[in-house]
Amino acid sequence: MSYPQNPETVVLKSNHYPQGLKEIDVWNHYQKFKGSILDQTRNRDLMFYIFTEKNKAIIKRNLRGKPIRLTSQNYDTMITGRTVSIHSAMGAYETFGIIDVDVHPTDGFNWAKKVTLDVYDYVMDKVPVIRTASIRFTGKTSFHIVCDFGRRMKIDVVRFMLDNFLRKSPLAKAYQIGGKRKVGVPNIDFAPNKIRGNYITLNALSTIGLRCMEVPYSSLSSFNINKARI
Repeated sequence: MSYPQNPETVVLKSNHYPQGLKEIDVWNHYQKFKGSILDQTRNRDLMFYIFTEKNKAIIKRNLRGKPIRLTSQNYDTMITGRTVSIHSAMGAYETFGIIDVDVHPTDGFNWAKKVTLDVYDYVMDKVPVIRTASIRFTGKTSFHIVCDFGRRMKIDVVRFMLDNFLRKSPLAKAYQIGGKRKVGVPNIDFAPNKIRGNYITLNALSTIGLRCMEVPYSSLSSFNINKARI
């Protein structure tokens, strides 16, 4: 088991962790959510953000020339106190798609929540191919809406379909659809929906140390970012 050799070493500091997030904190988190992380990453290529120094990360996608994958056999050796963030890659076919609500940090977290509610309400009411959806805080400043189709679809079709529905929606008059985030203009993006498109894994930590977590629709308006601290 890869128990940290330097458990008290700080790997990142931020406004959310003014005293610092230590190797032991990261390691304990990934032990606590081991079952969930293995379930979310099963048969998926992964991307690790490994903090080699305080607040400095390197990205690893391959190990010995092969894509990184987690199993119950290698989890405890692959995940260390410096493996801060784990992102999963989309396959060629998926049963779900991701709508990325991308709001500029200076526009405020409350606006990110409003845009997310607007998009969620629209897709659940007006996009019949979406069977159900969930809201995930990404661990940074905004949210993903994970849309479940109940059947496997080509990921390129998923991206085209979501983009097409949203461009024709009333939301296109208020928000940027599939473009670039601007101050004052939230962007509704579909970038993860491509082969090997990466998205933060549910219950993994973001690169600023906050947990990617599901937020119930009824709780979104009152959701406080501090709930994602570990």
